[in-house]
Amino acid sequence: MIQFTVGSLQKKTSLLGALRHFGVSSTMRRRIKHSGVCKINGHDATTKDFVVEGDRVEVTLPEKNSFTPEAIPLTIAYEDDYIIVVNKPAGLLMHPTSGAHTGTLANALAWYYEKTGQSCAYHPMHRLDRNTSGLCLIAKQPQIQYAFSRQDLAYHRFYAALCEGVFPAPLVTVHWPIERLPGSIIQRRTGVAGKAAHTDIRRLAACADYSLLEMVLHTGRTHQIRVHCASLGHPLVGDDLYGGSRRFMERQALHAFRVQFIHPVTGNYITVNSPLPADMQALVHRAGWDYNGDSV
Repeated sequence: MIQFTVGSLQKKTSLLGALRHFGVSSTMRRRIKHSGVCKINGHDATTKDFVVEGDRVEVTLPEKNSFTPEAIPLTIAYEDDYIIVVNKPAGLLMHPTSGAHTGTLANALAWYYEKTGQSCAYHPMHRLDRNTSGLCLIAKQPQIQYAFSRQDLAYHRFYAALCEGVFPAPLVTVHWPIERLPGSIIQRRTGVAGKAAHTDIRRLAACADYSLLEMVLHTGRTHQIRVHCASLGHPLVGDDLYGGSRRFMERQALHAFRVQFIHPVTGNYITVNSPLPADMQALVHRAGWDYNGDSV
């Protein structure tokens, strides 16, 4: 459901025009025009009806969920009427692929929405690799996803990682474009022909075998952290695709531990945290470090 209060207007404005001012995309406005259920101050309305400052607008647009519901356990870190943040375990795909049609986060959320009586579709704001754990921000409605792409909502993602060896600097900013490795549909590399990629890396601790890092992603390229660390000569622990050893972990040691954003509807500043998973925490304890993903 879209809900908002009409602000100051410079000219006579229809409900459809108010939706445009609110940031609803043209595609979504067309859908609302043809199949949306609209109300102004609780009374039935059409998109042609005029609104005035202070009117309360509500629009319901039936969502179609194309994923098969499956009773897969979920850990929900935050939820409201517009957004849900799920703590994804390593090993869970974000959505079905040609080789895996079921058993994904999208299927799990479809079941959760059905169980809780919510009419929501699946609109992830970012994606995590299958074997990366941590927080996934998912919009329940397409206009919320659109708002994140169109508005400055101070949306930031923070990651904790363990890399091979002693990372040589306390703070590194990486601006290396990333492109697909020729001949591979999966692997990436840094290269001048790639898309711009910006990662800030902070070293928190180091021992002879590995270092503890925190990263802030400013772009969202495929395998961005994994590629940047490998290109610096310090692939992630367990990341054998990019040269890391699986001596200590069977997957890349990467966890999305925090998301921060300005809520596109309420305007509140939201911070959601997730502690390190057990496999990464075990290596932190092994090194004698006091850390559980709560810095930055």
